[in-house]
Amino acid sequence: CLTLMNMPTSREEAGGGIYFTVEPGGVSPMMLFSLIGGGLIILGLVAAAIALMQKNVPTFTITEKGIICKYKGKETLSLFKDISDVYLFSVGRTSYTGSINSLAYRKNKSDAWTLISPRNSGYDKLISTFRSLYSEQRVQALRAQLEHGATLEFNYVDAKMIWFKRAFSLNVAGAANIDSSLQKFYLTKDNIIKDDKSIIINKSDKINTASWVDNLHLIDRDGNKKFSMMFPSIISADVFCTLLQEAIDRAEM
Repeated sequence: CLTLMNMPTSREEAGGGIYFTVEPGGVSPMMLFSLIGGGLIILGLVAAAIALMQKNVPTFTITEKGIICKYKGKETLSLFKDISDVYLFSVGRTSYTGSINSLAYRKNKSDAWTLISPRNSGYDKLISTFRSLYSEQRVQALRAQLEHGATLEFNYVDAKMIWFKRAFSLNVAGAANIDSSLQKFYLTKDNIIKDDKSIIINKSDKINTASWVDNLHLIDRDGNKKFSMMFPSIISADVFCTLLQEAIDRAEM
């Protein structure tokens, strides 16, 4: 039985078999095997860490009516019509470009955010499909309330907080930690109410937003900005924009 301690180091000692030679300044058999063993251990630790990370990432399935989140053996179905809050944001290298690559949702303010991010396989298509189905079905749930005179409450994050999160958030959970900075504004069938100011919605008004990083502007017939907010700062921004457009279409003046 050959070991590192008794491995022959010359042709004579090996009797024509396997042997190691050590040139001056070369690597000894002991060091060589130590390096190989250490490398294998490191690779094993990396593989274990990757497997653990994947295990701790939730998986999602979108159905016609909602989204199913499977995490740590538990499945939770959230119907789109019942989800009150959706927050669109960006993390990682795209933070400064303004490209949406993450989404957080929850049924109520008392619930924890559920996060969809680049850690999830196919996240871009997942987010796009979610936004489309959610906007359609949540609007259906709120439209009748608005038409019957209800005042709908929306929330927004201060724009300075958005930029702060882009610059300093180290992970997705940090970027979605916004609850302490949420502020309210309201939408009725005739008005937007923000900071105790009422902005009347007219039929000649137009919504203008070129991309998600731009402000959302409500512009009157003369081109004046009646209302402006940073689009990604609005919670459930897609729903708000759709309901606002419908309010414009229904306006009598």
